[in-house]
Amino acid sequence: MNTTRRQCGFTLLEILVATVILAIMGLMAYRAVSEARVAVGNAESHLERLRAVQRTMQLVASDFRTLTRRPVRESIGDGYRAALLRDPNASTLVELSRAGWPNGAGTPRGTVQRVVYRLEDGKLFREHWTVLDATLATQPVRRELLDGVERVDIRYMTAGRAWITEWPQIGTGDQELYVRPLAVEVTIVLNDYGEIRRLVEVSG
Repeated sequence: MNTTRRQCGFTLLEILVATVILAIMGLMAYRAVSEARVAVGNAESHLERLRAVQRTMQLVASDFRTLTRRPVRESIGDGYRAALLRDPNASTLVELSRAGWPNGAGTPRGTVQRVVYRLEDGKLFREHWTVLDATLATQPVRRELLDGVERVDIRYMTAGRAWITEWPQIGTGDQELYVRPLAVEVTIVLNDYGEIRRLVEVSG
């Protein structure tokens, strides 16, 4: 009986089809890897943004929680600035004296720090001085905390448990340099996370 042996191999058409399929699969794999890289980058950016927001809120809360009664001298003249100062006519959001400034380097200075918060061009800044009673020649240390900030609102609870937006409160007389609120409410509005609110009880 005669048998017909078929020659093994691929036709040109089969090779072309296989090449096209392989190219499509390679393109799909490349796009998947590219999209995964973009997703990882977005996740890392989101995580870093979240960490920055958390660090800022923790720092603000720490500053108000350790608010001390120490006023500071005016940079010009013999007057004093209140331990906590919120002047609506000033360019600052708030100015305060906080205790517990760590001195790990053992430098000759106190542990009370004068701090100022500013909002400029959508960025929240914190400034502090290396000396408590600074002069015009003393330059502050400036640090950017957050960008994309639309608004910052701060309210202060008086001894009568009323909320006010300026400090010192009217009618405190000679004690206005030293008086502190019972609590502080800080609201930061971000262009991506919206409104973030923190209520801080002032110790002591």
